[in-house]
Amino acid sequence: APTPPPPAPAPPAPTTATPSTATPTTATPAAAPPATTAPVTTPATASTPVAAPSSAGPTPSSDFPSSVFDRNVQGWPVDPNSAGFVNDFVTDYKDNYGTVGVNSMPIYSVPSNQAEASISVSSGCNSFLSSTGSEIPIPSYTSLNGSSDSPLIVWQPSTQTDWELWQASQRSGGSFSACWGGKLDMATSDGVFPPTLGLSATVTEADVASGSINHAIAVTLPTCSGYVYPADRGDCTGASGQPAEGQWFRLPADVAMPSGLSPFAQMVFRALQNYGAVVTDRGGSVSLESEQTSDWAAEGHSGTDPITASWDGQQEYQVVASLPWNDLQVVDPPQ
Repeated sequence: APTPPPPAPAPPAPTTATPSTATPTTATPAAAPPATTAPVTTPATASTPVAAPSSAGPTPSSDFPSSVFDRNVQGWPVDPNSAGFVNDFVTDYKDNYGTVGVNSMPIYSVPSNQAEASISVSSGCNSFLSSTGSEIPIPSYTSLNGSSDSPLIVWQPSTQTDWELWQASQRSGGSFSACWGGKLDMATSDGVFPPTLGLSATVTEADVASGSINHAIAVTLPTCSGYVYPADRGDCTGASGQPAEGQWFRLPADVAMPSGLSPFAQMVFRALQNYGAVVTDRGGSVSLESEQTSDWAAEGHSGTDPITASWDGQQEYQVVASLPWNDLQVVDPPQ
């Protein structure tokens, strides 16, 4: 296991030159309790949303039912370049802060009567999906994460609709603008936006509140090259032979869970064995993607949010550092 860094500022949030690529769809926990957020989708794909504060999250079968991100990966074949890609993964985190961290982004679940905000394409950026329209039910308490990506995901359970924006910004009067983005119908979509739209996110408050992560996890790498299925575009360049966006990692079923892990790390370990982790972006550190913890209070919940509570007092650069990253394998999903 990597040596934990001394108490110091956490690694910077990953930044991307272009919108992220394919992203794992996070299935909403089947038994998420009321007043929790539901999972989000990810890679250049859509994000699986969160359940409204007043209701439980949708069952896994209701979130992008045809998505590859919700399938068990233990039967998938090991990629011929697995050993080299895993070595690249480990070298990446050792060379960049010495650990695997957790990055976060805003994900909001909204009710059917949520007031809509005007949305427009930022100057010099690509257009949205034609179905997106000019208004989105973005809540007034929305808090962007301040990164260069400035992502925003909004999910409306009542309409089974998911909106994802990249480089979102709020204007005076409550309107928003963004570079790239769009809307997906969760009932019919496979959770993947067409190029060059969409972004990625993954572990949510609803996942953690339910006690399990029932979908693939998104991971960013500082060094990557090109893209492979299920990614349909990427911003990884100049590193020939490195893992690509869309590359799928998993922990073998016979790897034992280390002792002493926090509840969050235990959930991540099991998810890596059952669903794996997909490279969805290039960033400044090796980081897993999760929902930002401030969303919990913003949506009207009280007490400590589930993600923070599950970290057992650890920081984002410590909480998954002791997982057996050297034991990863790269597998190839069915197409």
